[in-house]
Amino acid sequence: MAKQTSTTGQVLTAAQMTSLQQTAMLGGAASAKTASYTLVAADAGTSITMSNASATTITVNTALFAAGDTVQITNLGAGVCTITAGTATVSTASSLALAQYESGTLYFTSTSASIFNKGAGAAATSGGMTLISTTTLTGASITLSSIPQTYNDLRLVIRDFYPATDNQTLQMTFNGDTGANYTFVRTRSTSSAVSENAGGTNFPFNDRITQQDGTDSNARAIVNIYDYATALDQVADGIFVYFDNASVTSVVTFGLTYFPSTSAAITSITINVNSGNLGGGTALLYGVK
Repeated sequence: MAKQTSTTGQVLTAAQMTSLQQTAMLGGAASAKTASYTLVAADAGTSITMSNASATTITVNTALFAAGDTVQITNLGAGVCTITAGTATVSTASSLALAQYESGTLYFTSTSASIFNKGAGAAATSGGMTLISTTTLTGASITLSSIPQTYNDLRLVIRDFYPATDNQTLQMTFNGDTGANYTFVRTRSTSSAVSENAGGTNFPFNDRITQQDGTDSNARAIVNIYDYATALDQVADGIFVYFDNASVTSVVTFGLTYFPSTSAAITSITINVNSGNLGGGTALLYGVK
């Protein structure tokens, strides 16, 4: 609530008393959110928490707040929460992205402009990594979206993956692009053959995983995606390990180049299988400074 002018003998309403308490408590009781949220006028002088394992946003629009209003924002979830300018202007001297347990304050300088003051937190230093999101690999596909553009590189870690049905290939696309824009080279420890493909519609991690059971077929992967926030052709590399029929270990190393028709930064990654559903596992996305 913006600063009020009081008169002698004035009786404060319950709402005004609540607002005074919130101001004294630097935000008062928190309004808990679990999904991306757009601020409303009633959020002035309050505290908002976000709790989500995937990336979320808090959007700021005009004509809702007055000069001097503040909103305290804390991210409790593993997914990065990014303060996003809707119709209002949001300026900052640091970053608009809040990693888990980081906080910041929106301070409004007018009805259409604000400054985000980010508190000291666990942001990665040069060479360090920050967990952006943790996502369970189930369903037809999963998409890691709203990827913050504030890191140098990305690292995607896949743990204990298995498909829902036999003989499926784990695969990945960038920015929802299913055009023939992916080139890869792949080698396997169980074969002397080198496979490659230019102009594929996705990036396949493996030839296939022949068992769907979580005990018999657990795959792991690490993928490094370099300079993802630049509007250039994208380059990645990594290693994929899986157990075939619970007896033969196959290690796949690979390199990937992505040539989008219009060069763009990577803002989302979609993971699926060539047929059927993802059966289980976890995808962890890290930002690397």
